[in-house]
Amino acid sequence: MNRPVIVVALVLACIFSCNGISPELKTAIEECKAEHNVESDQIKEAIENKKLPETENGQCFMSCVMEKMGVIKDGKIDMDKAMEHYEKKVKDPENRQKANEVAKRCANVQGTDAKCSLATELVKCVVKTAEELQLEMSKDEVE
Repeated sequence: MNRPVIVVALVLACIFSCNGISPELKTAIEECKAEHNVESDQIKEAIENKKLPETENGQCFMSCVMEKMGVIKDGKIDMDKAMEHYEKKVKDPENRQKANEVAKRCANVQGTDAKCSLATELVKCVVKTAEELQLEMSKDEVE
């Protein structure tokens, strides 16, 4: 599967591999790296291997970025904000439609009892649903 660049996958994959990272996002990433003791190399390696963070620091980093970007607010997913982020990036109308469906299916994902688990569970849902819908995008399909 190519990188599904939607909702949270956008926050993970496109953030680090696409041109045009927003100053807001860059600030969020830098702040969260410092807060959760995560190195840039760890982030890039996780994205290249399409692997979710397994450590609490990694999961909390991911959660932190989503919170700072407004995707997670008050312990809940803000799908309007998430959709706002990917709609700015996804060009292809068919992929936009599939991305909207992914957002609908993953809107009510709940975290486990583990700290920072909501972000991880959301990404799992996004990746699984994107695969089911055959939502595949390459870096050059996003702005």
